[in-house]
Amino acid sequence: MRALLLLSELLLAGCSLVPAGKMPAVSGAETPGGGTWQPGWLEIHHIDAGQACSTLIVGPTGRSLLVDAGEADWQADDGALIIGPYIKNVLGSAHLDYVLISHFHLDHTGYPGYGGLWHLVNQQGFTVGKLLHRDFTHYLGEGGGTLARWRGYLAGEGQSVLHPEVATLGAGQIDLGAGVFLRVVAADGNGLLTAQAPADDPAPPSENDYSLAFVLRFGLLDYFSGGDLSGETLVSEYGYSYHDIEYAAAPLAGDIDVYRVNHHGSDHSSSPTFLAELWPRVSIIEVGNDNPDGHPHQATVDRLGATGVLYLTERGDPKTDLRGARVVGHVVLRTADGFDYWVAGDHYVATDPLRVDADGDGYFQETDPDDTSRLVVPAPRGGCDPEHQVCL
Repeated sequence: MRALLLLSELLLAGCSLVPAGKMPAVSGAETPGGGTWQPGWLEIHHIDAGQACSTLIVGPTGRSLLVDAGEADWQADDGALIIGPYIKNVLGSAHLDYVLISHFHLDHTGYPGYGGLWHLVNQQGFTVGKLLHRDFTHYLGEGGGTLARWRGYLAGEGQSVLHPEVATLGAGQIDLGAGVFLRVVAADGNGLLTAQAPADDPAPPSENDYSLAFVLRFGLLDYFSGGDLSGETLVSEYGYSYHDIEYAAAPLAGDIDVYRVNHHGSDHSSSPTFLAELWPRVSIIEVGNDNPDGHPHQATVDRLGATGVLYLTERGDPKTDLRGARVVGHVVLRTADGFDYWVAGDHYVATDPLRVDADGDGYFQETDPDDTSRLVVPAPRGGCDPEHQVCL
């Protein structure tokens, strides 16, 4: 521990294991298997697939995790035709050790029989070691055709090719090799939502509320990814409701270096409480050009800009002032030691800054309304919804 603290102090003072601003030349070379990934490097690829979402993580030993593989439309396979070849180029193979579906919306999963993850396996020859997904048996919420189709597929022919397993809070279900630690910090609303909504519910919880979120740690580098996790309680104009799940996931996540932004930068995600707890130094938004939902929203971009540097795969809503954020296409994070890391070629140093939680309730001083009492914690943004939650 003393050695880690000393190394952290050196890094904060500007000392790094690799000269600042220079990425070793090997990072772009091909591995013996034909892929671009280099043994010993952790790589996180935020793939530019337009309105579809997909992130490929490769651990230092070559173990792989694909987070989502979506499509812009239910009959489309455009996303899969970008994602599949991209993965093969990085890995030099068509095998994925793990796949994690954050939640069952088209832009994260595609539709069985057409595109997305189904297309990767059934049309492009990918093999999968294990698929992790949310508990759609006990938590229904908004539902819809995509969720229904995936439930049927995973209960049938998808069993033998994807080997599905329900994700649970904590570590142990994903092993990306020595030195990489992955913890699930949000699953099915973290106990904030009632299990079953009535069949005639006029505004059931959004599928987004049940998103899986995780923190990956390597060295001092902490990375957060949370699908379309919600950060505000409100009733949508589209006939479902959102709930602030971010505030419950925040103390489990803690301080973060790199944040893959929830829900494409929507105005009801990346809440002030959530960002004050994580305080990411780098944020990455996966979003398509001319996003029909107005992502990323201006208020969210402004909040993200206050914590650090922002990158996007595409421009998103052209009316949003990006405040100097970089639009770079595929946004790739690389590190060989968990200290020096590069995002889109820009150099950063991972740190474990001293954050104070005097009362031990999990919320840092910057987030907690009273850091002297464990009984006082942040309130959910937008309050509590008695129709779908147990409100104290």
